[in-house]
Amino acid sequence: MLPCQFETDPTAQNATEMTIQVAEVPVKRLFDASRRIDVIESMSDFYAECDRLIAEQPGRCVNKGECCRFGEYGHRLYVTALEVCYYLARTSTCPQVTEDACPQAYDQKCYVRDSRPLGCRIFFCDPAAQQWQGPLTEELLARLRDLHRELDVPYFYVDWMTVVRALGEYTTDARCSSK
Repeated sequence: MLPCQFETDPTAQNATEMTIQVAEVPVKRLFDASRRIDVIESMSDFYAECDRLIAEQPGRCVNKGECCRFGEYGHRLYVTALEVCYYLARTSTCPQVTEDACPQAYDQKCYVRDSRPLGCRIFFCDPAAQQWQGPLTEELLARLRDLHRELDVPYFYVDWMTVVRALGEYTTDARCSSK
């Protein structure tokens, strides 16, 4: 298992207030939660609402996946435990990481578009999106924290590549296909 960042202050209201510590990605717990119907339905509803709110905003994708190459693009993607659970529930593969880029994005296409994390949905490099992205992200992350409490799924906010590496290590012995 690889290190991730856990929120230790459940009353934190935004990402800048979070107190984090290094811990381990609880891969088995994520797989277990990804099998729960209430988790899948809640995240499906959450993402439908996110997509609706984002569609109301100005901005569009102009780089066709360049931002998925995190090292080259110069940024990171962070995800919560529930986002990882939904990803696991909706995908049949847990690819190995070979570079600092999302292994699900290649040929200018996201191959897990329906289960992509909030950060992938909300990030646009289009300058027209700059004013609304931060506030909407904070609002939706607060909703996600509430969902973690409601569904009794421990909350963490971790680098996507750390999670994908941990999933790949865990599933090397074919556990991914047995989910």
